[in-house]
Amino acid sequence: MVHALGKASSLLKPDGVLIDIHPTLELATLEVRIGGDTHRAGVVTEADGGEEYKDADAALAFTVRQGLLRIEREATFTFVTHADSLATLREHLADAWQDAVIDDVSARAIETLMTATAADKELLLRERVRMTRFRVLPTRDSSLVTRDSCEPPAWPAP
Repeated sequence: MVHALGKASSLLKPDGVLIDIHPTLELATLEVRIGGDTHRAGVVTEADGGEEYKDADAALAFTVRQGLLRIEREATFTFVTHADSLATLREHLADAWQDAVIDDVSARAIETLMTATAADKELLLRERVRMTRFRVLPTRDSSLVTRDSCEPPAWPAP
């Protein structure tokens, strides 16, 4: 990832902006909303312990230390995924996370809560996500990146 960040910073216009968005290391929580009440049901863990997020944080920090990028602004927010069943959420996680794990205790709690007779109910996955705006710093060798070399390619005429 360090190589990709270095490449990205050299492809952006001088003084360009790079936005990084990825989950924090906090465990994602599972809740079941029934009407106006929300019940905590468990957490989602990752088989690899979130190694890709640790690696992303380390790569971004390294790139900042190398003087390629500067943090301009950072915010953390909660991203909520809504599902109508545990099966639907598991399908989503299989596609989007690949290594997500919902333990048996959490799964039983979800299934029990979802059997409520209320029609207005849903499963919520809440994950904390960090968004960071980086400013590209001038390269040490200004011949590496020029404004002209950073222009997007022209689209062919229709």
